Amino acid sequence: MDIHKPKPIHTRRDFLKEVGTIVLGVSIALAAEQAVEYFHWRNEVAVARKELRAEIAGLDVAYVRHIALSPCISRQIGEAGAILDSLQSGKTPPSFTVFHHGSPLQIRDSDWQSERSSQILTHFPRAELALMGRFYSDLPGLSALVTEGNTAWSQLSILQNPPPGLGTAEIARLRGELDRVRQMEYVVLLNAHRMLKLSEQMGIARPQPDAVFTKLFCTMSDDKFQPAMIQAAAQP
Repeated sequence: MDIHKPKPIHTRRDFLKEVGTIVLGVSIALAAEQAVEYFHWRNEVAVARKELRAEIAGLDVAYVRHIALSPCISRQIGEAGAILDSLQSGKTPPSFTVFHHGSPLQIRDSDWQSERSSQILTHFPRAELALMGRFYSDLPGLSALVTEGNTAWSQLSILQNPPPGLGTAEIARLRGELDRVRQMEYVVLLNAHRMLKLSEQMGIARPQPDAVFTKLFCTMSDDKFQPAMIQAAAQP
C-alpha cells in the first residue's frame, strides 16, 4: 500500500498556502454550522411568535370584554354601596339589579412562561421582545388583584339578602371589601387599555366586544348567566 507523505514546506509561500487552506476549511465549517443554527432558531422563533401572539390576542379578548362590562360592574359596586348605606342608617336596603360573584376576567401567561424557560426569547428581535416583555410584566400582579377582588365580591354576596341586625363592625368590614373591589376595577380597566395599546404596537388588531356576553352578563345574575352562556356556546 502506497503512503502519500505530505509535501515538505520549503518556502514561505508554501507555508501560507497550507495555512490558508486550513483557515478556509475551518471557516467554511464554522459558517455552515452557524447557518444551520441560524435557520434552526429562526424556525423556533417563528413558532414561538405564533403561539405568543395567539395568547396575547386571547388576553385582548378578555380585556375588551371587561371594558364592555365595566358600566355593569360599576352599577353593581354602586348598588352595594347604597345597600350598606341603608343598612347603616337602619333603612330597608334596595336590591341589586343583578349580582355576580366576581369579574369574568381570566389572565393566563402559560405560553410566555414556557418560552421563557426554553430560552427561545433570547433569539427574538430586541424591539419585539421589549414590547412583549412590557405586555406580560404586570400579568402576575394583575391576576392576583383580580383573585383578591373576586374574593371580596364573595364576601359582599351577603348583601343580596342581608341578615337582620347586621352590626356596625360587620358593615365596616364589608365597606373595606367594597373598597378592594373598587381598587381592582380601577387597576384592571387602566391596565386593559394599556395592554390593548401595546398589542396594537405589536400589530395585533383589537378584537370586537362580544355583544351577547355583555348583554347576558348585565341582565342576569350568576345563577342564570352561567347556564345561558353554556347554552349560547353550544349553539352552532
